[in-house]
This record gives sequence, structure tokens and C-alpha cells, in this order.
Amino acid sequence: MTSLSTTTTQLPATDQLDLFVADIIDVAPKSDISSMEYPIFAISSKPDREKFRYENTQTGNWIEVIPSADGRATIHDKDLLIYSFGQIAEAANRGRPTTRRVKITAYDYLMTTKRGTDGKAYKAIGDTLARLRGTVFRTNINDPNGSKKSKGEVFGLIDYGAAVTDKNGRLEYFEVVISEQLYQAVANNHILTYNREYFGLRSPYDRRLYEICRKHCGNQPMWDIGLEKLWRKFGVRSPLREFRRKIKDVIKKQSVPDYCLQYESAKESGTIEKLIVMKDLDGSLRESVREISP
Repeated sequence: MTSLSTTTTQLPATDQLDLFVADIIDVAPKSDISSMEYPIFAISSKPDREKFRYENTQTGNWIEVIPSADGRATIHDKDLLIYSFGQIAEAANRGRPTTRRVKITAYDYLMTTKRGTDGKAYKAIGDTLARLRGTVFRTNINDPNGSKKSKGEVFGLIDYGAAVTDKNGRLEYFEVVISEQLYQAVANNHILTYNREYFGLRSPYDRRLYEICRKHCGNQPMWDIGLEKLWRKFGVRSPLREFRRKIKDVIKKQSVPDYCLQYESAKESGTIEKLIVMKDLDGSLRESVREISP
């Protein structure tokens, strides 16, 4: 078999890590909590090669996202991490040893993440690896494990990625070395489970909104957030008025799993315009909203 590396350099430590084979069937997808909270991944479908900075004015926490020439990792690229985290967490629950060097069968990954199995889908895996490897972060956010990070620490999403083809040139499997920061988040259970329907969401807005709702509303019956604050959490470059229009489109569709969404203007709320989120596991609230929507 031939190996097609998506990176220009291979870390020496890669060869020293044991290989964890992601081969568990029907695993629940999981995400680290930090990337649900902060706008790490690009929402735009167009390549984003500009540096992006997010700052929480209340806490003073900030994060800078520094893309490579391949562009900033997208929220669809995050599927690879969500898939890997689910496999690692489930293996740990079963008492299996895990490492941050993960071997993934391409066909299993594509089927689980509902991407199809045509040539375009296989090729996209290499592009995903390149963007995940090339996106770098600088931050002053405290480590969730309790140790304070030094201001300006730089780290990435994966340290290495390689796609391996069979004798016919078809991608058979790929390997990734997840960054130490993300692996420790999974190992220390700083993760949340996603609804499996998440992988079926095609709109980046649906996906980002789901993970924000999952992180902040969780299992509470209701939660709300100011629209401008939500706009900042999305990390989009479009103006607030365009963001408002797109959020209203999502609300009209009610396509976010587990949650019913409602927009409230500043006049209606008496304070600021808001997004109101209601827990809706059986979908009954969403269905009633669809029925009365024009």
C-alpha cells in the first residue's frame, strides 16, 4: 500500500505512540467542550485564510485562530474529531487502552458521518486532514484540567495526518495524531455527547447553533442568549443584520435536533433581542412551530 501524507513534516513522536484502532460500531459522537464554547471552526464554506480573534469582554479570555494556506478548519472538518473522540471515549469505557494516534477506516468514517462514499467524499478526507493540521491557535484561556496556560500558548488540532491508499489507489484508511490538548480533554471527560442527527445537518449555521445549544441549554428546559452575543460566539465575519436573517431562517426550518428555537425582538423582550432555546427531545414543539410558520 502507498501512503499519501497530508503534511509536509512528520513529528518524531508519532512513531513512538501506540496505534489506537477506531473500530467500535455505532458509537455516540462526542465533542470537547472548549470547541463548543469558542468559535474555533469556520462557518463559511469558502476557504478562510484570514486570522480570526475572539475575545470574551466579560472574562478577558481570548483566542486567535491562525489558518494555513489551505484555509481555516471548517465545522464540517470537525466531524473527524467528533468521530475520533467518540471512539476514544467508548474504548476507554470498555477498558481498552487508547492513545492520541488514531487509525480510522475511511468507509466507516464516511458512512457514520453521512458523507456518501463516492470519489469526491474520499478525496475530501485529505483536504480535511490538511486544514485540521494547518489551523493553529494562540490563547490565554485556562486549561480545563486546572493548570493555567501561559499567555499566548500556541497549539493545533492534530499533530499529524496521513491518508493510506490500496493498490488500486483508493483511500483505505487514514491516521491522525490528535493534539495533546484535545486528547487530554477527552481523557478527562471534558466532552459532551451529540445527537447522531448532527451528522445529517448540512448547514454550518445549523451545526454551530446545535453545539451552542447543547453546551449552554443542555438538559435545562429553557435558555436564552442575546443575539449580538450569539453572533460573536458564531465567529462569522458577516454583519449582524445578515446573521439575524440567517438565524431567522434556521428558526423557520426548526432543523436543530433536540431544541426548539424562538426569536424575540428587543421590543418583545423589553431589553435586547434574543434567541430563546427550549428543550424538545420528542420534536413536538418544533413540529407545532413549523405548522404555524408562513
